[in-house]
Amino acid sequence: MSRLRRFNRSVLLDGSDFQTDIDDSGIPDLPMDTDEQEELIERFEISNTLRNKRYANTLSLTYLLFSGLCLMMASKAHGREMALLVLQSLSIICSMVLARYELMHSYPIFGGFSIYINNSRIQVLNVVLIVLIEWIGFASHDPWSSQLFRQIPLVLFLITRTLKKWSEDMEQELNQLRKMKYRYKNA
Repeated sequence: MSRLRRFNRSVLLDGSDFQTDIDDSGIPDLPMDTDEQEELIERFEISNTLRNKRYANTLSLTYLLFSGLCLMMASKAHGREMALLVLQSLSIICSMVLARYELMHSYPIFGGFSIYINNSRIQVLNVVLIVLIEWIGFASHDPWSSQLFRQIPLVLFLITRTLKKWSEDMEQELNQLRKMKYRYKNA
């Protein structure tokens, strides 16, 4: 807020029972000048970025724990069960990469041949792994507890997709808010 408006508000409302024009979130109801609007949008952006990093770190730790658990169980298992646990670990790692990074890389292999990797290709690979896990898991008639354990990669994939969607929506909202700035200069 400009100094004059702050001063006027403090003088006019000091000691009175009038309600101020600022709601509980600290956003004023009065028109804001261009600099104040930019400051508010930057605060929203910083808050959003910090929250997204915290969620990504928490999810990454969860993914690493479940992936490590699957690999430890795979080291003691044999045959189909070992393959299934390794596939689960790979799917969880793919979900972690999708949640944490935006990838667009080209990797050269065998001289002139290169592979282009981006998030959509990792997502397709993850879906194929999840379908394979479900297919192998339902083909074996195991107890419901092991069937439930096989659903962890699917749940983590859905959490990743939901988090990414919310993050993209919030980015679009911030861009829309930036476009809605109005020109106002306080005297």
